[in-house]
Amino acid sequence: MLHRLTANRLPGLLLTLLSIVLVILLSGCGGLLDRSSGDTEGGRVAEPGTTAGEQVAEDTSTSVQATTTTAPPDTTEPPTTAAPTTVPSRDLVAGEPREYVTVPTESPVVALTFDAAYDPAPLFQILATLKSTGVPATFFLTGEFVEDFPEATRSIIDAGHPIGSHSYSHPDFTELDSSAIRDQLRRTEELLASLGAADPRPLFRPPFGARNARVLQELANQGYVSVYWTIDTLDWKPERTPSQIRQTVLDKLQPGAIVLMHVGSRQTAEILSRLITDLKAEGYSFVALSEIKR
Repeated sequence: MLHRLTANRLPGLLLTLLSIVLVILLSGCGGLLDRSSGDTEGGRVAEPGTTAGEQVAEDTSTSVQATTTTAPPDTTEPPTTAAPTTVPSRDLVAGEPREYVTVPTESPVVALTFDAAYDPAPLFQILATLKSTGVPATFFLTGEFVEDFPEATRSIIDAGHPIGSHSYSHPDFTELDSSAIRDQLRRTEELLASLGAADPRPLFRPPFGARNARVLQELANQGYVSVYWTIDTLDWKPERTPSQIRQTVLDKLQPGAIVLMHVGSRQTAEILSRLITDLKAEGYSFVALSEIKR
């Protein structure tokens, strides 16, 4: 009897076992399919709530941000300053920043200016030329020049040319705090006064031409205006020839031009007489900057 029951049920049991095995196999394949569809490029799984594509995009963005750096500033260039502007001719009130790039006039006049920070040797030829031609000029002296070369400074004073400040030690004013700027101005004022020179205010020429809004404001607070230039002769360069200096001035000449030259330039001392003759031939007369007021 038992044998017959077992024989009768065996097909059913085998069918049941086969069904169970089939279900197990199908479940395993489904899991593999799910894991395959969840992989991202590179074998990482997308985070919940994002698709694989969205996660790659986010990862790429993060990577760029992490590796982007700011290039260091180019320190080979001279300090950058705002472009100078010409100001109208009027009384200058202390505390109001001012800068002159030209003498404010439409008349054919030119202002010759000389910066002095080193080597006074060419000065005496420059002064002799100015005297023989009857031409006024304006000199901007550093305190160190006054300190190191008192006789040269006295010769400028005795010739009657106005003297402005060119700082004490010729630093870049944009790199100084307000206290250091005031110290540079005060020391030069005291040194000039010790030799009997007039107060250099309001005339100031920034070393290297370096200035910004903060520097101009501090200068104004101390009763100064910035005197920039219209024409830079570049006569401080050893390779500049006298003829190049002369031609630069003639090529850029305009009414009210302020010409930048240097006391230490032998080339300028050599060409100055001819340059003055040329400028007079062009119908130009000469002015000092003593009329500039605070």
